[in-house]
Amino acid sequence: MSIRADKVSYLYDSTAALQDVNLEISRGTLAVLCGVTGSGKSTLLRLLAGLDTPTSGRIVYAGGSGGTPKVSIVFQQPETQLFAGSVHKEMEYGLEQHGVPKAQRLELIRSALTRAGLPYEIFAGRSPFLLSGGEKRRLCIAAALAVQPELLILDEPTAGLDPQSAHSLLQLVQQLRAEGITLIIGTHELDTLLPLADQAVVMHRGTVHYSGPAAPLAADHQLLRSAGLEPPAYSRIGDRLRRQGLLAEQPGSIGELLAGLASLPMPAPSAAGVTGGGAAQTHRNGDAAGRNLAKLHMSGGAADGGTAESFMPSDAVDGSTAETHRPGGAADEDRTVAYSRKASHRIRWQKLDPRVKWLGMLLGSLVVLGMDSFPPVLLASLLTGGLIGSAAVPWSRTVRFFRPFLLMFLFLWLLSALDWTSPDFSIGPAGFSIEGMARGGLNVLRFLLLIALGFLFTETTTGAPLREALEWGFTPLKKLGLRTRGWSLAVSVTLQFVPWILGKLDQLQLALKSRGKPRQGLARWTPRQIGMLIVPLLILVISMGDELATAVESRGYDPKKARTPAYTLNWKSADTLALACVVLTAALLWWFSLIS
Repeated sequence: MSIRADKVSYLYDSTAALQDVNLEISRGTLAVLCGVTGSGKSTLLRLLAGLDTPTSGRIVYAGGSGGTPKVSIVFQQPETQLFAGSVHKEMEYGLEQHGVPKAQRLELIRSALTRAGLPYEIFAGRSPFLLSGGEKRRLCIAAALAVQPELLILDEPTAGLDPQSAHSLLQLVQQLRAEGITLIIGTHELDTLLPLADQAVVMHRGTVHYSGPAAPLAADHQLLRSAGLEPPAYSRIGDRLRRQGLLAEQPGSIGELLAGLASLPMPAPSAAGVTGGGAAQTHRNGDAAGRNLAKLHMSGGAADGGTAESFMPSDAVDGSTAETHRPGGAADEDRTVAYSRKASHRIRWQKLDPRVKWLGMLLGSLVVLGMDSFPPVLLASLLTGGLIGSAAVPWSRTVRFFRPFLLMFLFLWLLSALDWTSPDFSIGPAGFSIEGMARGGLNVLRFLLLIALGFLFTETTTGAPLREALEWGFTPLKKLGLRTRGWSLAVSVTLQFVPWILGKLDQLQLALKSRGKPRQGLARWTPRQIGMLIVPLLILVISMGDELATAVESRGYDPKKARTPAYTLNWKSADTLALACVVLTAALLWWFSLIS
């Protein structure tokens, strides 16, 4: 199956992540998609997999066997892609979502696991969560292969794998290409994957910087560095040796480089008994060749401009970095202005003393809890929404934060509307109470307001200021002999833990969506979907808790000892004005709730 992107653009909260991307990948091609963090690489992979819809433009699939394109994607982090209690059930879930009859599933599962190097007899009954990192990655690939895709997308498939596992994976990739499957691999690992590729695509700031044959790209060091990428080591070393006249041609892989080195003549020993000739010395034996090759690798950038100066660091995944959310291109002046305004609003909120925000959240929570009628609750909701808007919190992030709570609160609201004392409750609608619905709706709104205040606080306050302000608030309790430092650390970590959990929940939802039959709206929160998410989410939370505990222990945290503040609290006149506004607003809301 071939795939084509026509003038594809994608926006994150009005900020361009992709701009006018035109790309075509032919059937049976192994295409390597590379780019630094924030280049739009992972965003493009999700669009090509059909998990997101372009803001403008279109993705066209052609040459498939049926009406619906059979596309599978494997993300970089296997721990966010596993849901079932056993390897067999994990494999079967995807087949079920694709409508494969039950009678055919066992054979497909066996075949896919065998190809991924996980024999069915050994692994079928094991828990996916207890597998090693490499085994989890192979299980994710097996689950993708089981549905017999015509297009397979792999995001950083070799990241975190040991050399043997990475070698096995590359062999599988070559086998899949020989079978005619179209493969798109997002990677930073150019040394290993670029020599295998038929086509290479370089992303830079949301645009296609290069699309064409892979071999010329490896030799074009200037083009790669202009996109922030480091040329493959074999190409840099080969280029230096070619400049010195030791190689006739630029090597296309590490194998060609070693073959060229092996063909060099054996140098004669010098009078001092020391072999000269740098690269020629590598011909003495295999170990010497390897050692010299490593030395050349370390110094190989000198001849072509130096690697240290032009190297740009890059992480394994396209994440929410500054470059990801950077407006792209000189033609986007309006978008740049809007982005600058949002950034300035965000900075003003960040500059406020965190004690003002702590007091504001405390006063706001007390006022909300004291409201017992709709008018003041609705007014408080409008004010809170205005504050979230003034803090330039992205709308999509706000929606993602509140979405998991909505279904739960809707259920609680309907439950509160039931009149359990009604004699006609058993026959249906007569069991609903208008008074109960009103009371339940008011309680739900108050709870949502409390959550919104916490959301606003955590979105506008980073970890160190949050913790220092909280410890300041707990200071009077020290006179009672209480260990306030432990309390402040626990509360601040908990508040910052919530956004992390919601981010992992989004990753799990995306992984479920990639397994077939994408669900939208409330269908994403059916009992079965929630059940699939609970176990992996709990495992991720527990793992993160263990990591946090280990981090605290490793830093020698002692609540009895004085600590140097990580952030110095500094109260300014703007903070006094902000606090006065908070107190006045809280008083007016309290007065309004009394007269309503």
